[in-house]
Amino acid sequence: MSYLKKFLDQEVVPALGCTEPAAVALVVAKVKELFNDAKDLEVEVKVSTNVFKNGMYVGIPGLDGEKGNQLAAALSLLCGKSRYGLEALKDCSPEYSNMAKELIKNGRVKVTCITDKDGVYLEAHARNKSHQGYCIIEGHHDMITEIGFDGKVVFKKDVSTEALIPAPESIDEIFELAEAASPEELKKAYKSYELNKDMAEFALGKRRYTCLGAENSIESKIRRYCIEASGARMSGVKKPIMSTGGSGNQGIATTIPVGLVGEKIKASREKVSKALILSHLFVSYIKARLGRLTPTCGAANAAAPAAAAGITYLLDGSKEQIINAAQTVLAGATGMLCDGAKESCAFKVGFSGSLAFSSALLALEGRGVKNNQGLVGESIEETLKNIKTVSTAGMPDIENVIINLIAK
Repeated sequence: MSYLKKFLDQEVVPALGCTEPAAVALVVAKVKELFNDAKDLEVEVKVSTNVFKNGMYVGIPGLDGEKGNQLAAALSLLCGKSRYGLEALKDCSPEYSNMAKELIKNGRVKVTCITDKDGVYLEAHARNKSHQGYCIIEGHHDMITEIGFDGKVVFKKDVSTEALIPAPESIDEIFELAEAASPEELKKAYKSYELNKDMAEFALGKRRYTCLGAENSIESKIRRYCIEASGARMSGVKKPIMSTGGSGNQGIATTIPVGLVGEKIKASREKVSKALILSHLFVSYIKARLGRLTPTCGAANAAAPAAAAGITYLLDGSKEQIINAAQTVLAGATGMLCDGAKESCAFKVGFSGSLAFSSALLALEGRGVKNNQGLVGESIEETLKNIKTVSTAGMPDIENVIINLIAK
């Protein structure tokens, strides 16, 4: 199996709802399945600051606006299935909601924040009168690294030696991989656009935006589709989207701008698919240097530069212009904070799609940000290093302040 096929299978995956509550549901479903009967179980889920923040106010798919990590955990105790991965709540329906709330009311389901853990980290501890067990997810939202039952470790995976597909090592490697993609890999990439576009069009329904001629603007369409797809997902629409780099909103902002531009210019399906692969690889390259979950918005700081690169590729930009488009996005979006996953994330995703498009055009015109300006360095590698330094050295206190504010 090729590197690119393994990469797409690992990083470009469908997710039902926000990936943080989905991971909570998965870890609870897995620990529940250690027991013959879940009827009398009590569960406590301990999560990192990032997972706690991102799952606090986001909708649970199919439950008419019901929200949160705790509800996701309770629902999973009732009807979650680990075999569905990040779609663990696929079989849940509204009639489970009151039963889940009763579990929470009776103190049988708790979610707490581990303040010294960041990134992706979850522990689920379950017990009844006779047995106890636990499950740990870390690194990736669906990566189970340890399972224990009645004091014995029954499964353990060493994350440091885990055979994960690494991010591309260089920008040159990204271009080589995109150009050499197989028909199967191209098909998978295009599917990521189709799935996310389908969510946007489902959300749009019969809505029409006719003010000021905005309906005729491709940039307006990109922004609108990104907003609608993200808003529907964040509010709990029970339809999957294709995530990238562990985030559904990143998946939306990475694929929809590229696909819509491809349709607008009537590019071949093959070229659009290569542009999408380029974009997915750019996300991985950026996230490997900034972190899987960060205090800043992944849609703006990872997906938007990736989409700008893909759009510039579609519009026959040179390698230098493609890189400059990504750099230009980072010049405008760096510092946008992540204040948790919720419906208003849709506006950040819409902004990201719009910025990706305008930055691509600026790069093609030779007007992008090309030299040292603020955190933007001489190269994209230097820029990402600068952003990472600010994120790790300057953001932890801000992150804790945000969590304390939104947890009130």
